[in-house]
Amino acid sequence: MDSMKPQEMEMNNLGNNHEKEEEDQQDATPNARTAFLQNNQGNGDTTPCSDGTKKPCLKSCFIKGKKLKKWIACIFLFVIIAIVIGISCAVCFGIKEYDEDDGDETYDQSKFNQKQKFNGSFQITHEPMSNETQVLLDLQEKLAGLYKSSPALGRFFSEAETLFPRNESAVVQYRLTFVFPEEQQADLKKFTLSREMVYNVFRQFLYDQDENELGKIFIEPFSLKMDPIH
Repeated sequence: MDSMKPQEMEMNNLGNNHEKEEEDQQDATPNARTAFLQNNQGNGDTTPCSDGTKKPCLKSCFIKGKKLKKWIACIFLFVIIAIVIGISCAVCFGIKEYDEDDGDETYDQSKFNQKQKFNGSFQITHEPMSNETQVLLDLQEKLAGLYKSSPALGRFFSEAETLFPRNESAVVQYRLTFVFPEEQQADLKKFTLSREMVYNVFRQFLYDQDENELGKIFIEPFSLKMDPIH
């Protein structure tokens, strides 16, 4: 029996060493797993759940999604602004081209061979006049400036005339002359050069007068009369 003891002791030592190695491996496995989880959580990667599946880190995904939405919103806003600016420039350019064509081609002054005349009267209030001729010239220039500056009637206006009737120094008679092309005679007489249009331009000017301005001839708005000459 004494001869068998060393062998048994050696076998026992081997068994003990094997068990110790297995225990060390088991202890090392959780440590490695813990280190792996900590590393993945720090980098915002997936983390395993208790059931063994993997789910994305919600906080990291939420932050990334929020930043992405902001970038998309900014890009969309820039695109809308660029489209609006482009449309505005196109409209302005089109209006400018239309105005140039309208003034240079549609209305050729050399073809204005037809006339439309209006005559009428109005009453003025003023200080005693020392020079009636100068008053008539001032009124004539005022009428000419009014219709020449009109967007609708300016290109057709030709001249204005004024005179005082005999023994009526407060009443002024006037005559307006407009010219236009023959091919557009019907439409122009019906709309642009109608009595209503010419009369309303004059009447609006009278309502805009300043009655209290010293040294200025004031035309009574309600005294205005106008008729077309056929």
